Amino acid sequence: MFLKKAFLCIVLCLGYFAALSQDVPFSQQYASRLYFNPAFAGLGHEWSVTLNHRTQWPALNGAFVTNQLAGDLLLPNTKSAISLLVQQDKAGIGGLQKLTASGGYAYHTPLTDKLGLSAGLQATVASLSINYDNLVFGDQLSDNGQIAVSSAEANTFEPATYVSFTTGLLLYTDQLYLGFAAAHLNKPTYGFGEKTRLPVRFTANALYKFYVSQHRTRNGIAAISVSPAVAFTHQENFTRLDAGLYTNYAPLSLGLLYKGIPAAGGANQEQALAVIAGLQLNQLSVAFSHDVGLTDFTRQSGGANEISIIFERLMIENVFRSRSQPKISNRFVWPAF
Repeated sequence: MFLKKAFLCIVLCLGYFAALSQDVPFSQQYASRLYFNPAFAGLGHEWSVTLNHRTQWPALNGAFVTNQLAGDLLLPNTKSAISLLVQQDKAGIGGLQKLTASGGYAYHTPLTDKLGLSAGLQATVASLSINYDNLVFGDQLSDNGQIAVSSAEANTFEPATYVSFTTGLLLYTDQLYLGFAAAHLNKPTYGFGEKTRLPVRFTANALYKFYVSQHRTRNGIAAISVSPAVAFTHQENFTRLDAGLYTNYAPLSLGLLYKGIPAAGGANQEQALAVIAGLQLNQLSVAFSHDVGLTDFTRQSGGANEISIIFERLMIENVFRSRSQPKISNRFVWPAF
């Protein structure tokens, strides 16, 4: 029984990282937007700091855990923004860990009075390591079920590191945005002993914001909005299509995201329905989401849970304003989460 469980955990670890090429499938995609597209840096706010926590497959013994800290800053009196992202991934009970640090730059410019463009670049340094204290090898197992303390297996692999580059573009208006990003442009190699190449990840997404109603309050204009969104990801043999619907009536935000629509990636793809709820209070936003499994494995593994906390200062002045005429509005349409 122990060998069966250990083998299952190892297979799940390898399958997870092979299928996703070590890229985490966040459900709160807009709370972790710098992870997907560096062109988001500095849009709609002067600065922001975001904390994200994701637990994948919580019902299994040894869930996959991701912790992320991200921040971005719009440089004063410029159209430029910088970003920083640090992320830690822990893969099950096998002891596989990854730590990444990313630095990014984005430039924003108007194309017309109603259309803006943002372009971003990001460089990432990643380090992978294995904690051998959590592993049990075959020569440690005896016939009577006892486990020896030491093993003759090699356990001195040094951490593996690699450098990766990402670029992204965003076209946006007051109610629409279209985004495209390409990650791992240099196809870095990684691994312990035998190396493998990390393929390029292409991401495209779109969102349109419908205003259902607007009315005046003591604090200004309150609006109820509904935003359908789609996201497409392709990475070598892996393809995924997500479709979501977000609604906002300040301070409450709600969202539903169908992850892994079968038409895009085949019948064997992992599918889940992410339910998202968030609360926005001045400069602080907090959200929780749960992935409800739609296939046998995602149901049995418990789906996934995410928590995000966002601190941000909204943009006071329009960075695209000129003396001659007003430019594109600085109201950006993506939901908080």
